[in-house]
Amino acid sequence: MAFDPLASIQRFYDAENEFVRAAPDERDIGVMLAELDPDVVVHVPESLPHGGIWRGHQGFATLFDVVVERWQEFEVVYNDTKWNQIDRRRILTEGTLRGVLRADGRPVLMPVVSIFTFTERGLSHLDHFYQDTAAIVCPRTA
Repeated sequence: MAFDPLASIQRFYDAENEFVRAAPDERDIGVMLAELDPDVVVHVPESLPHGGIWRGHQGFATLFDVVVERWQEFEVVYNDTKWNQIDRRRILTEGTLRGVLRADGRPVLMPVVSIFTFTERGLSHLDHFYQDTAAIVCPRTA
């Protein structure tokens, strides 16, 4: 059976959303790691609380420790009709971040675009672009 990058991305997103929703003692990072190249590199905008460049399976696990520390709820919802094959190794996805920040209970709802790059070992590069990182970092004033 041939490798299906779209199915891999869907398994990854499903596992990501389940990981954040799960109780701390029930979280299983291994489901997401199974979709990732061991040398994966994840870019998250530096301006975000979980921003930075995260490398390898250990870096990815550390990223998700930070995500669950900063976010009370964090779910990225993707519409599979918004998945675009850029070339043989890259797929661009369009989605919506639905979250609640742990620090102040502020809800966040915003568009997110991600570019996934694959190797024969799985997802090797994840680049995430948020519409408005300031909306996540800075409280809105009325």
